[in-house]
Amino acid sequence: MTIAKKGLLSTILVPVALGAALAGCGGNDKDASSSASASATPAASPSASASASASAESSAKPLDEVTLTLYYPGSPQKDEAAVEAAIADYLKDKINAKVDLNPVDWGAWDNKINLLISSSQPADLIFTAAWNGFTVNVGKGAFLDMTDLIDQYAPEAKAALNPAFLAGSKVNGRNYGFPTNKELAATRGLMVRKDIADKYGMDLSQIKKIEDLEPLLQTIKEKEPGMTPFYVSNENGLLTNLNWDKLGDNTVPGVLHKLGTDTKILNEVETPEFKAAAEMSRKWYQAGYINKDAATTKVKAEELVKAGKVFSYTTSLKPGAADEVMRNVGVPLAQVELTEPTITTGDTTGSMLAISRTSKNPERAMMLINLLHTDKTLNNLVNYGIEDKHYVKVSDNVIKYPDGVTAANSTFNPGSNWELGNQFLNYLFETENPQKWELFKQFNDSAKPSIALGFTFNGDSVKSEVAASANVTKEFYGALNAGIVDPAKYIPQYLDKLKASGVDKIIAEKQKQFDEWLKTKG
Repeated sequence: MTIAKKGLLSTILVPVALGAALAGCGGNDKDASSSASASATPAASPSASASASASAESSAKPLDEVTLTLYYPGSPQKDEAAVEAAIADYLKDKINAKVDLNPVDWGAWDNKINLLISSSQPADLIFTAAWNGFTVNVGKGAFLDMTDLIDQYAPEAKAALNPAFLAGSKVNGRNYGFPTNKELAATRGLMVRKDIADKYGMDLSQIKKIEDLEPLLQTIKEKEPGMTPFYVSNENGLLTNLNWDKLGDNTVPGVLHKLGTDTKILNEVETPEFKAAAEMSRKWYQAGYINKDAATTKVKAEELVKAGKVFSYTTSLKPGAADEVMRNVGVPLAQVELTEPTITTGDTTGSMLAISRTSKNPERAMMLINLLHTDKTLNNLVNYGIEDKHYVKVSDNVIKYPDGVTAANSTFNPGSNWELGNQFLNYLFETENPQKWELFKQFNDSAKPSIALGFTFNGDSVKSEVAASANVTKEFYGALNAGIVDPAKYIPQYLDKLKASGVDKIIAEKQKQFDEWLKTKG
């Protein structure tokens, strides 16, 4: 099946055209049909009115003090308590709330949050994303419908956000997560130790496709015996780097080519792209390029780069991505783009905060989200800590570590900017490109929208099949991504078990909903 390209969606006019591209999601959506400002344009500077809606209730009557819990993936920081105290002091006269920061190590994140949700533990704000089971958790009733809360308690944050984010992240026409204000587009590629590449005269500009990396990996294996040439984990690897549109939730089978006009939804495991990537993973594992624990490790690549143990890994990229990671790991990095910038529904839901259904203070939680998106002081306090202790200012919007402090020994360096609030309010480190936000704008403007931009699958009718297929994927995907098994043997087994789990029913239902959604676009 194919669909003709629309001239309207030119790469020059992507930010404006996004509203139209998303209008089919949830009918006549006012967010999607309103004029979309460029998502890479920094939000307006905080003013006296920036927290007006967040404190509207307090203007009518004093608010009782509450403590809001915030769960997000990341490393716990030594000075977390000091930063929490500073946040409480700052918020006292705004929304009278303390914030209990709950970073959870990446390796424990899935289990921790799944247990928190399944056991109905009290929580207020929870990080979520398309690649982290967002729609599945919405289907479980884990997150509150925040559509009306946004309008009542966070109109400023909504106004600062490109309408494409809220429109693209809707489920059945309602919002269950508030997206981080960051880059809207995405590309796939590599993060590489630049100093090591320079040491051996490697020309990274010549890497145009993943196969071009192979000679570099051989050099690292021969000359850097203590370093993994190509790090693979549950979130890095050749299979994770395939450039699919996963239609709003990475955990539900059924993918589409991001670029082009083909509207046929595919079983990824049946595709030649999947087979080729699995075969290359096997080849690289046998050659000793991939870490031996690739199938089971949950250690983030950045942690091992920081320890000097990794040369390269796959990741999602954006302008300045290497600078951001370099600031946290303390070693020179370079990024290598392997795909064109694209925009999918998954990109609009790549980082969000949801309000737990167990929250006793959803209104105050929404007020906090509003301030994270509009209050520069709070935003940078949460992301960078306390001025003159964890950072010092070089100029009004540029910072550096204090004397004697580095990324390695900083007592508050969470690296969670992309998860919390509005990135366009973030200070820039002096090592970052001063034109970073303009580069974000150019990046978004150049991106090509997927023909499925705005479509979100409703899996209510195939819940049991989705759960069963997820269990099968846990059994096979990691091993194939790591290269520790023979794809010629294991891909057929993987497919057989997926078929038995009901994957064909899932894809048929997804195709049916997608075809109906396409009709609403005209």
